[in-house]
Amino acid sequence: MSLILPILVLGLMASLSPATIVVFVLVLGTARARVNAVWFLFGWGISLTVVFAASYAVASSNETHRGSGRTSVAVLEGLLGLGLLWVGVRKWRLRTMPPPATKGSSRWGTQRIAGRIDNLTPLGAATVGVLKQPWAITSAAALVVVRDDVSVLAVAVAFLVFTVASTATVALMFVYYARYPGEAQARLAALRDRVVAAGPAVWALVSMLVGAVLLVDGLLALT
Repeated sequence: MSLILPILVLGLMASLSPATIVVFVLVLGTARARVNAVWFLFGWGISLTVVFAASYAVASSNETHRGSGRTSVAVLEGLLGLGLLWVGVRKWRLRTMPPPATKGSSRWGTQRIAGRIDNLTPLGAATVGVLKQPWAITSAAALVVVRDDVSVLAVAVAFLVFTVASTATVALMFVYYARYPGEAQARLAALRDRVVAAGPAVWALVSMLVGAVLLVDGLLALT
């Protein structure tokens, strides 16, 4: 439970990424929406797996399994938490500022993306899925697993929990669209507009919550 809880929290925070939600709604608005959505999720899953595995492999090297090494992992986790807290506080202070007044800009770059996404191909959708996967939170989840020094089975369970939790939002959006495409188009478009409007505040809160979880978890590992 001491491992699953922070992993679950990190996964849920990753699923609330405003940029991912906005871009996935745009993907569902393309001509080949279902195919592109599947490829987006495929790219997302590949990115999540590679980032998690690479972070776990680097952090769980022979050196980090020794006493001083495990302490270093806990310190790194705490520093990452502090960094995310700083980012969250900074974004919270800037949340009411308008986006830069440059051509094709928007708060999440949606105008620029929307201008190119109508002709999105499955390969392009997979690439977008790779790029929109929140790598920092995925790496943080891997650090939490390494710091606990658990069995291979526990690592697999933690990875599964994180994968399901972090993919929950986009997966549910896709299921909703697949079952009720007409109704979903209008409601997801409204959701996109609300997320764009509230995105900076949401991302600030997500950053601060994830940072707090990592900082507390790292400090508890040092005690």
